[in-house]
Amino acid sequence: RMMGLEKYYELKNRSVIKTEVMKKYLFLFAIISLVACQHTPTFTIEGEIANAAGEMLYLEHTTLTKTTQVDSCTLDATGRFSIQAASPAYPDFYRLRLGTQSLPLVVDSTECITIHASKDSLSYTSHIEGSANSVAISALRSVARNASREELRAAAKEVIMANPSSLAAYYAVFMKQGGQYIWNIYDASDRRMYQAVATSFHMWMPDYERTKVLYNQVLEILQAERSLKNQEVMRQFIDESENSLLDITLPDEMGDMQSLSDLQGDVVVLDFSSTEMENIVGYNFELRELYNQYHKRGLEIYSVSLDRNRLLWEQAVENLPWTTVYADPNTAASVLMQYNVQSLPTLFLLDRKGNVQGRYIDFKKLEADIKKYL
Repeated sequence: RMMGLEKYYELKNRSVIKTEVMKKYLFLFAIISLVACQHTPTFTIEGEIANAAGEMLYLEHTTLTKTTQVDSCTLDATGRFSIQAASPAYPDFYRLRLGTQSLPLVVDSTECITIHASKDSLSYTSHIEGSANSVAISALRSVARNASREELRAAAKEVIMANPSSLAAYYAVFMKQGGQYIWNIYDASDRRMYQAVATSFHMWMPDYERTKVLYNQVLEILQAERSLKNQEVMRQFIDESENSLLDITLPDEMGDMQSLSDLQGDVVVLDFSSTEMENIVGYNFELRELYNQYHKRGLEIYSVSLDRNRLLWEQAVENLPWTTVYADPNTAASVLMQYNVQSLPTLFLLDRKGNVQGRYIDFKKLEADIKKYL
């Protein structure tokens, strides 16, 4: 009987020990699983920037609507730095900013990008390793700085055609030189560049926000072109000013619908522009000068804004005294085609009967005609 009890306690102790060991293993497994679940993929940007020891370097994420600071660091005595951040869900644009200098970069996933640069030439002469897209963009920026418009278009086209699904190609279709886009999406020949990128992005990354905006923009323009293909009377009206008013009805910053025809009886400056234009402050100053000087004599302004972000547009126009309306991506293409607008800004002058009397880029010529029709 005693031997039986001893055997019982021996087996019981073994069971207890085994249970405790299992508990420890289960606890350790849970910790490992938790850490694995919480692990976030990261990317690293490192290198050195000469002549910038002790200065603050910022890493910023550039989306369609805003630029957000991701991280920052102080350059050491040799100008070296290393910044690590969470990888984006899709390849996207970032930039390193040092004072007034900035360097655009493309982050695909978890790569390590190495930068060798100088403080005064960070934007254009940096040596980049680890990101083919970033290297291509840097090369395009150098071309934009030193070459002609046609040379830049040729270089951008080469990047687009080489890999239209890359962010370097996306960057190339929206490139500017001297503050002006090098491609015009409303020109059928230029639009092939946009279509190549939009179609490729839609195939490989259909849920990406940049894909949706670009693809829908191209699609809307194509649809608008088809619907207006046989309406030569409209184009003749714009060119010859012999027909009745082509009306526009769009929402203002309060959401109320405002029609161009409501201003008939006054002389009207019809303005197609965007608050995202590089020279928008000076441009609005010129419009305000005209409005202040001639409004009491019967001048009105009807501004059609083609901004990507409605909220930012509302904030930008809230203090303008004239009628400002917003053309969203679903309506912008048809409105632009209606008035044959090829670039922004574009100004028209309508007389008191609603007839178009001219198209302008020169405010002095516009003012001279305003006086004539008042």
